[in-house]
Amino acid sequence: MKDLNANDLDAALEIVKGSARSMGMEVRD
Repeated sequence: MKDLNANDLDAALEIVKGSARSMGMEVRD
């Protein structure tokens, strides 16, 4: 996934979760 600089879906999810946490959101699995 070139837009997120991730090689697979799991890596992309971690990037999105980290972005959400930095904005103050609570992330649940």
